Amino acid sequence: MHASLVLPALSLAALAACASASPAAQTAATSPAAAASTAPPAPLPQLPLPTGAAQRLVELPPAASAGPPRQVQVLVDEPALKLATIVLRQGTVLPTHQSAVPVTIVALHGAGTVVAGTERLRLDPTHAVVLAAGVPHAVEPDATADLVLLVHHLGQAASPGHPDHHH
Repeated sequence: MHASLVLPALSLAALAACASASPAAQTAATSPAAAASTAPPAPLPQLPLPTGAAQRLVELPPAASAGPPRQVQVLVDEPALKLATIVLRQGTVLPTHQSAVPVTIVALHGAGTVVAGTERLRLDPTHAVVLAAGVPHAVEPDATADLVLLVHHLGQAASPGHPDHHH
């Protein structure tokens, strides 16, 4: 059975824009002094417009089935969000790499460990890992089962020449 995920693209774009707003702008917008001020509120950051529909259904892979040791599929590739699935079969490790943007990693099926520096973070369907931009990390599946990951990149690298580290 395939699982699906509905993505409200405009909401994700808004989240990305708010996440990238400067701390000073975020503080100014929420401080009591700013609320009492008669000055007009600061303009909101420009939102990257989604190139696709405002919402769409994305099919997620089922529990791992036969295939290559590492299989990557990009599901969404927008200015504010890149969403990919990674299937790691037969104990295949995703070697150390890093992303130029913040990343969340969710285990859809199976379990393993995200190694980020000296930290070993448990990854299973009840735990997700959130990494800041530039944090080197690797993924080690448990030996007992294949691991199916859903990886969210919040935004895309600033330089168009930045390689996609999951291909």
